[in-house]
Amino acid sequence: MRITFTGFEHPIDVSPSHACVLQIANEALFARVAESLLSGRGAQAIEPYTLWGDNGEELRPSAAFITITNPFELPWKHKSLMGALYSQVEGMLLIDEGLRFQLQELGAELCSCVSKMGLQFNADYGFEVEWGLSQHLKAFGYGIDFSESTSLLDNLIQFIDMSADMAIEEVLVFVNLKTFLTISELNDLYNRVFLRGIRVLLLENHESRAYHELERKTVVDQHFIEYEVKPWSECPSSSQRRICPNGFGAVTF
Repeated sequence: MRITFTGFEHPIDVSPSHACVLQIANEALFARVAESLLSGRGAQAIEPYTLWGDNGEELRPSAAFITITNPFELPWKHKSLMGALYSQVEGMLLIDEGLRFQLQELGAELCSCVSKMGLQFNADYGFEVEWGLSQHLKAFGYGIDFSESTSLLDNLIQFIDMSADMAIEEVLVFVNLKTFLTISELNDLYNRVFLRGIRVLLLENHESRAYHELERKTVVDQHFIEYEVKPWSECPSSSQRRICPNGFGAVTF
């Protein structure tokens, strides 16, 4: 996926082959970009942008991102994740006839037990709706199993694993995630992202000199000068900067 902002000279390439980082030093611009991505309004956002798929087709901004503004409150119940989870479990049930029959027997037993309790009433009572498996999963809160005592990194890794299990098409957008992770923890997270083939975008407002080989970072500094930070091994010279003109009045060097 490519994110093309009106004010940026180059698109932001979000790929499962690397972790994409957009570091914006200017607070006002950072807020505008963050608000625009979270709004899902695309060309109608406060900082207009368009999205393009790998095949060159334009994508709907409203269905392109899962945004995480607070890593301590991960969106475990996001509709894309839970919908895919219920669909996959139902698909497994259709394949396994023995398990399907066992669940049907258990459901019938549950209904029978409740009906027996209803015999204590004077009027007749019964179940009006016959639920499918997805309704049962929702009713009993089936979902990710995690503990509040689990570390932030472990929760993030489990969230990446869940996203991979559900084969989501959305990009995971983290806002200022680096603030909460050490360099070692960030490396572990990047390795997991690469292993699972998940597309992530880290939107950062604070300068970070740490660099990982699986990271591709675009920086917009306080003067709106846009450049890309590359690994030393990819740089043709000792400089890591490739300074580019952009739509914010920057000078080309």
